[in-house]
Amino acid sequence: MAQRFDLYQPGKSYLYHLDPRTKVIAVLAVFVVSVLFTNPVFLAPVFFTVILALVLGRVPYQRVAILLKSLAVLVVISLLLWPLIYEHGTVLATFGPFRVTQGGVLYGIGMSFRILDMVIVPIALFLTTPQPDFVAALRRLGLPYKATFALSTSLRFLPTIVGIGESIVEAQRARGLDPNSGGPIRRLRSYSRILGPLVITAIRIAQQLSLAVEARAFSISRQRTYLRVLTFGRMDVGVLAGIAVLMVAALVMRVLGFGVLA
Repeated sequence: MAQRFDLYQPGKSYLYHLDPRTKVIAVLAVFVVSVLFTNPVFLAPVFFTVILALVLGRVPYQRVAILLKSLAVLVVISLLLWPLIYEHGTVLATFGPFRVTQGGVLYGIGMSFRILDMVIVPIALFLTTPQPDFVAALRRLGLPYKATFALSTSLRFLPTIVGIGESIVEAQRARGLDPNSGGPIRRLRSYSRILGPLVITAIRIAQQLSLAVEARAFSISRQRTYLRVLTFGRMDVGVLAGIAVLMVAALVMRVLGFGVLA
């Protein structure tokens, strides 16, 4: 039977004790900084700071390593393509009609760190925050209940769908089908035999979920209550104050023209 996974990894450290609203605000702050700057000198420290926070927070490094490994392809593509597209500064090399410039290389590195920053931070949030706390944080931050429910449901059933997909792959292999063998056309045909049962199963789960939530008064208009009441602690206040200072500094530097490659 295929193993199922969960994004959240239980642990005991300052990352786990932070209010989930604080972590959501930190994720949004990193997104803003990643959009404001293109210079890797400004984006790289964000990535290494997040990695250091995960290490000090005793988050299982195996999960982080697997996720970073899955991003390696996007990083390599960014490092290879942007220097060929973006031309600025001293020419370092010429490949036919393409010229690799110093500014293009820096821009490619900056875009790679932007990808890493905008992916690793929400992953850190999901690894250290139980789903009910994450949903409660979104509601307390003002997100509508139906939107919160849709987002939390997608996160909740993502591991389930992945586990079902792995079970289907194993069942097909037991029948002599290897989806990873042969050329591209044969692989597409093999995966079509996996995608069909997976889609049918997902639709069946969605129908069952729809009936279940309506049976539990999903459309009720009354005020809802929650099992856990979120409260900010001293650590949360300190972290939020630090985020506010960094955001003001980032906006000032951006207005002054720092952190953006010409």
